[in-house]
Amino acid sequence: MILVVLLCAAIHSGYIGSKVAVSLLAINLGASPSTIGVIAALYGVAPLILAVHSGRLSDRVGVRLPLLIGAGLVVLAMLTGALFPSIGGLFVVALLMGGGFAYYNVSIQNLAGFIGGPAERPRNFAWLSMGYSISAFIGPMYAGFAIEYLGHSAAFLGFALSAIVAVLVLALDRGITGKPPVPRSEDAQHKTFDLLRDPPLRNVVIMSGLMVAAWEMFIFYMPLHGHEMGLSASTIGVVLGVYSVGAFFVRFLLPMLLKRTSPARLLSVSMAIGAVIYAALPSIGIAWLLLAASFTIGLVLGVCQPLSMTLAFERSPAGRTGEVTGVRLTANNVARVLVPVLAGVLGTGFGAAPVFWLNAMNLLAVSWLARR
Repeated sequence: MILVVLLCAAIHSGYIGSKVAVSLLAINLGASPSTIGVIAALYGVAPLILAVHSGRLSDRVGVRLPLLIGAGLVVLAMLTGALFPSIGGLFVVALLMGGGFAYYNVSIQNLAGFIGGPAERPRNFAWLSMGYSISAFIGPMYAGFAIEYLGHSAAFLGFALSAIVAVLVLALDRGITGKPPVPRSEDAQHKTFDLLRDPPLRNVVIMSGLMVAAWEMFIFYMPLHGHEMGLSASTIGVVLGVYSVGAFFVRFLLPMLLKRTSPARLLSVSMAIGAVIYAALPSIGIAWLLLAASFTIGLVLGVCQPLSMTLAFERSPAGRTGEVTGVRLTANNVARVLVPVLAGVLGTGFGAAPVFWLNAMNLLAVSWLARR
């Protein structure tokens, strides 16, 4: 499981960190908030198309091939960012990075679910979520400091190197297969979106998409808000990195929290608190208060990822876990495409404040769904 966590961190740090690098480079190139919104949306276009396909591929041939494809696309994306630092180059970076992460993310989650038996599954996904938290801390921090002291190209090259390491490990370790331990169920011939006829699974998918939208807007528009405050690139990186510290911390506490309350109530209360923080963000003009807000958002959103991954995996029909993960990530990427475009329009006309208020509404919707 440690190798799975490290493989996750090697790619996810580049995925998250590239968004900071892309956003700050776009600002440096004079891009408007609407252009930044389009670039952010492009991260979700390829996964929207490829997530279900990558899940089916993972179910059919195992995880190694889609992991290699994903890591290879990430390398190509980061090299594009380093060699072509322009708005057009950033469009290509977003598309390639989204496609690479679609293949990689579905398969790494599928692999975590296959290790051990059902009793180990919550622990596996908790470990994997901690890997996401660690990389979400490293990625923005590295991007911020690399940009400030070495330049934008150095940030992209560093992420490319991390992805190359993942490619080498996957190419050399043929023991990484992660093929489904059971055959596909009788409903395997049904259409993919027939899976959403299961109401609990459908609710998990919808909540997952809304929560991802809230996080995506935070990582793309916090640099804009920080830039308006006059913060340096390294400080903005620290602010974003502190989010993942909060998420990492709360995932250690998750087993204890679930002994005291139900998952539905925990999600509902957490999302309501997150909505209040998001609504207050535009009025925060002091760096240490911004750090505190980022840490708190990490705490409340940090409970969501391991719960949604576990619930979606356990609700999957036999032999279709990768496909269900693909459906959930498709919903996530619908949010990644639509919300940034809407946020970009709002940001161009009214600044960053309406974007954070839109995030607050997202989290209130999740809180309501969780109560139901």
